[in-house]
Amino acid sequence: MTRAPGALRASGGHGAALALVGLADPVARLALPAVLAGAVDAALADRLDAAALTPVVIVLVLATACEIGREILETRSRLRAALVLRRRMLRHLFALGLTGQRRWETGDLLSRTLEATSGAATTAPVLVGLCASLATSLGGLVALFVIDPRLGLLFLVGAPVMWWLLRWLLTRVRRATTDYQRLLELLSTRFVDALRGVRTIRASGTTGREVERVLAPLPRLRASGHEFWAAQRRAGWQTGLVMPVIQVVVLAVAGHGVMTGRVTPGELLAVQSYLGRAMGLLSQTAALARLARARASTERVRDVLAAPPPPAGDRTLPAGPGSLSLRGVHVSRAGRPVLTGIDMDVPGGATVAIVGASGAGKTTLTEVAGGLVPPDAGTVLLDGVPLGALRRDELRRAVAYAFEHPRFLGRTVRDALAYADEPPDGLQRIDAALRDSAAAGIVARMPRGLRTRLNQLRLSGGELQRLGLARAAWRDARLVVLDDATSSTDTATEAEINAALDRAMAGVTRLIVAHRAATAARADLVAWIDAGTLRALAPHERLLDDPAYRAAFRAPAAPSPGAAHGAPAAAGTGRTR
Repeated sequence: MTRAPGALRASGGHGAALALVGLADPVARLALPAVLAGAVDAALADRLDAAALTPVVIVLVLATACEIGREILETRSRLRAALVLRRRMLRHLFALGLTGQRRWETGDLLSRTLEATSGAATTAPVLVGLCASLATSLGGLVALFVIDPRLGLLFLVGAPVMWWLLRWLLTRVRRATTDYQRLLELLSTRFVDALRGVRTIRASGTTGREVERVLAPLPRLRASGHEFWAAQRRAGWQTGLVMPVIQVVVLAVAGHGVMTGRVTPGELLAVQSYLGRAMGLLSQTAALARLARARASTERVRDVLAAPPPPAGDRTLPAGPGSLSLRGVHVSRAGRPVLTGIDMDVPGGATVAIVGASGAGKTTLTEVAGGLVPPDAGTVLLDGVPLGALRRDELRRAVAYAFEHPRFLGRTVRDALAYADEPPDGLQRIDAALRDSAAAGIVARMPRGLRTRLNQLRLSGGELQRLGLARAAWRDARLVVLDDATSSTDTATEAEINAALDRAMAGVTRLIVAHRAATAARADLVAWIDAGTLRALAPHERLLDDPAYRAAFRAPAAPSPGAAHGAPAAAGTGRTR
């Protein structure tokens, strides 16, 4: 467990306090039989007085305090460690960016962030408890040797068999825990996919089939859970056969020692207690099972935290108009090239429409151009500075995004619109952005305007997109990327929005993923993407003579319901526009 990703450090001061209590607890447990034995022998010799009883009271108080403290500190340590690990996981996932996150499925990340961190958070309590138990057991064994060496030797006869059982249990439980969590992540991934595509499922009448698909891992999940408990059960009854034999033999020899005078009556009482302590050395099945589960969970957390985030730059942007250059940009996903050899220069303040068939790589191009995804090869420059060399806060100030399916975070509409690393000081910029995106009327119709809670919103896709545009419009960015940000609005509303944005963002460089010829016609330039390559960068009118270019604006003959509503593809696949 020394390889745990900060699971011990994550428990903080509570873990340190728990460790101190864990040291004191064995001392109290081992001292109690000794002082009780002294008190019993004193009573039998008619010498029972305050000097004999005082150690008993002190040790009892110490043992009680350790028990209470351990219960409290174990809970606090576990909760604190889970909180710290989850925060660390989330920060690391955000630092990894889109490229790093795509190494895992959504359900997998959810399972690792919730289930695995919860298991890893038990590392400190499990280790402290196991060490305290082992220390108590070893101390009990030493005490048996001190009272009568024959008692200790008899106890050790059964030790090899018990240790073999414990090692077997540790291996089985660790494997079962890993399998269980992997199946749980598969179940979570399928469930998340089903929630995203619920409209497609309802429209297709495939509810029953989808339920079967989502729940298909349950039998294997159940079998894995049964294997975990079966391993503990088998180890439990096997140790239950060996341990009583050892106890009976040791107590019989101790009783014979009382008869022969080798052992006092008080020591016989102590032998019974120390034997119980020493038996813990051979019955660590539950503790080792918890240790195996914590270790398996820790490895899953460490797997994510070990992924290196992209290096952060330290440069700032010079004053400039927002000129954008892509040089030899290549991007691949799952071994498949998505963008190949993109070379493109966008003049500062220009509006560029990105046009291409579905799957051509338009969205990937916008992600690379705005710094959301680093290219696998090549360079992206904004006003002459590579995006990878910029400080992250500098990049986010310089680039604003509006997406096809905007996600709003916060409690109220105002929180969602002002969501940024540097929120606006007042409402003036937000009000202006709402007007520029034709969304002022939407907010005016809300029950409490900007103070309306997000969970009370019932908006259409086009209304949500206009709010997403407003969120991007108030930022003082030199590059604005609109990724299908008006695809759910009608033609008239889109024209109104574009006219307002032309006025509000005059001189701002804009990249617009366009599916309508009218949008491309309004742009200064069109970047025509075909199968991941830049086919042309020219005005719309010049490209119209090419029938392949005109075909890029034709709607597909039979669009899938999932594509219309943004439902995801099957688990393990992604969609590239």
